[in-house]
Amino acid sequence: SDFQQISNASQVTIGVGVPTKSDPDTCISTILFQPHQARQTYSKEYLHADEEEFFCSGKSSSNVIGSKTNIALAICYELSVPAHAENAFRNGAEIYVVSAVKSVEGVDKAIERLSEIATKYSMTVLLSNCVGASGGIKCGGKTSVWNKEGLLAAQLNDTDEGIIILNAETQEVIERTI
Repeated sequence: SDFQQISNASQVTIGVGVPTKSDPDTCISTILFQPHQARQTYSKEYLHADEEEFFCSGKSSSNVIGSKTNIALAICYELSVPAHAENAFRNGAEIYVVSAVKSVEGVDKAIERLSEIATKYSMTVLLSNCVGASGGIKCGGKTSVWNKEGLLAAQLNDTDEGIIILNAETQEVIERTI
């Protein structure tokens, strides 16, 4: 696939949010493309009430991925579930990556929670949030990275698409493009 080719050539991991079939239902998932490795799938375990009619809970035994640096994934509402971050920490996560669709009204609450997670568990925390409209709501952007002390290391604005690149070993933001 194109994502695998980009991952291989650039030596980066790419996560793509997609619905996946879990016979007979559908899960909300992140497909991971890692350099020269087989794809991995993380399916959302904790569903928001408005998702339960359409999706099933993922049956992942662990939300930790990666071999060199332990990375835990969370999808949107899961950042609000204390047991999710606690399980990630207990499973050895050093980095907590959250993909979200948070509204202008909801993103600041998510930012506060993720800073708390970084501080409590001494984990680097990344939030990828969308901008523009999604499902009839205006999304709040503010894609962010917190260091292990819970301090904001980088944040994009609330209207423009962009990318933050973090060196997981040094905790340094090596590029930020808007």
